[in-house]
Amino acid sequence: MKFAIQKCVAWGDGKSSADDWSAFFQDESIDSQTLTLPELKQMPAMQRRRLSPFAKLTLHCALAASEPYEQTVPSVFSSRHGDLHKTSKLIADVANKDVLSPTHFGLSVHNAVGGLFSIFTGNKQPLSAVSAGEDSFFMGLVDAVSKLHAYNYDRILYVYSDLAVPEHYQAYVQQRADNLAIGLLIEKSTAQNEFNLEFEGNEKAKASELTQLQGLDFLRFYFSTTQQVTVDSKRYQWQLSRA
Repeated sequence: MKFAIQKCVAWGDGKSSADDWSAFFQDESIDSQTLTLPELKQMPAMQRRRLSPFAKLTLHCALAASEPYEQTVPSVFSSRHGDLHKTSKLIADVANKDVLSPTHFGLSVHNAVGGLFSIFTGNKQPLSAVSAGEDSFFMGLVDAVSKLHAYNYDRILYVYSDLAVPEHYQAYVQQRADNLAIGLLIEKSTAQNEFNLEFEGNEKAKASELTQLQGLDFLRFYFSTTQQVTVDSKRYQWQLSRA
């Protein structure tokens, strides 16, 4: 699957710029456990106050990566857990027999942040939401690149985001707790800017998942001069290379 990345915007624990990510992957000193949130000044204050940390990170990357095409670009949003902090609060409310907030429920579903993006920008193009367990980053990328070629789009927005799960769920997750959002503006490949993604299923699923998020594997590759990276998940082998 060949494609080009016109723009990459990433935000994580203590890292919000290309220089931050480059330094992080060179093992320079950055506080990797301090999550700062984007200001989202382009959104009205009343709307910003209603956004969860998950929504703020996702929308920041979506808006920054899609500019100046935010009103016309089709999009794919991917996340393994979605806004699990909001969802777990709703589950606790049900257990306590408290009244559920319709607004909180509406904003907890997996495609909610994509919907907020389309409402805020007035974007009426196709939008989909993906969740594929450990492989959520690469499967979302497959969906975005497939749509780019199948529908002959000029470009497509791909956004991946996940936050560290709430503490009472961490014992059930093998991946290391990280907060990460990535926005990619993807176009058809050119001779000067071409990536190729290939993958195949493992004949026998591994016993455990990798501890690092696939999104971090991608960023390490993207902000380096490495020509190829291979990521073995529990069920797939992913290979990403550049021309």
